[in-house]
Amino acid sequence: MKTEPIKGKMPILVGLLIIVLALMWFAGRCSISHKGSIAEVYKRPGGDTVAVAIEMSPMTYTFSGDTAVGFEYEVMKAIARRHGLPVVFQPFAPLEYAFDGLHKGEFDVVIASVPSTKKISDVFLLTDNIYVDRQVLVTRRDTTADSTAIEIPAQMRLLSDTVWVAEASPAISRLRNLSHEMGDTIYIETKPGLTSEHLVILTATGEIKQAVVNEAVARRLAAQYPDLDISTPISLNQFQPWMLNKDKTALRDSLNIWIEEFKETPEYEELVSKYLK
Repeated sequence: MKTEPIKGKMPILVGLLIIVLALMWFAGRCSISHKGSIAEVYKRPGGDTVAVAIEMSPMTYTFSGDTAVGFEYEVMKAIARRHGLPVVFQPFAPLEYAFDGLHKGEFDVVIASVPSTKKISDVFLLTDNIYVDRQVLVTRRDTTADSTAIEIPAQMRLLSDTVWVAEASPAISRLRNLSHEMGDTIYIETKPGLTSEHLVILTATGEIKQAVVNEAVARRLAAQYPDLDISTPISLNQFQPWMLNKDKTALRDSLNIWIEEFKETPEYEELVSKYLK
């Protein structure tokens, strides 16, 4: 695989790591509610409590002041509240950590920005879609402002170039398919511990040239970095489900019923307006 060193990356990466660790420490200290708490030290809950691994990102789970927020976090918390479902949330950053825990039975549900694909459904149970998203290319505006920008579609300019994605991201498969469709190589770069959020920030600060992430994540961060261009789609619209261990069929079936019910409520529409529009 072609690799491109990130010049001057250490101060930023160290800073990002500190932020992530601080968020995890703070999350571990806070009780969210009796229906959705975060243990100080994660331990597989017993009884009927549902163990949910949730991705730390502006779209899924983050903090606004002292309050935990995030579209999917708030959807799950609302469903748990409505149906008396005891839930413990475990925040995570790298997807491979959550997938490994789901395989081992340490988690019952994984909530992350992962689209519904056959590859994912072959490994895990998937709920009905929570929302619809797509993958987009994230670049700085000055990297696309050249004389060929009008003549060559942005996707074509990825050929023989390097694109960063989060480790274990479904975007890897999409980029490989895109490379095959266009008949040339797109070099894919990953680094353990770098999430989609990190990649957007690294692109915005010029540490990397470009990345592919979910549009919902890119849109929320682009508001803070006006020099970012997130206008190039890499995939069609994709359903975004939650993932469950293969032996959690009953829980998946219940969640599907509750998800469809909740999507008909004004509360769901308010969350869509807050996070997706």
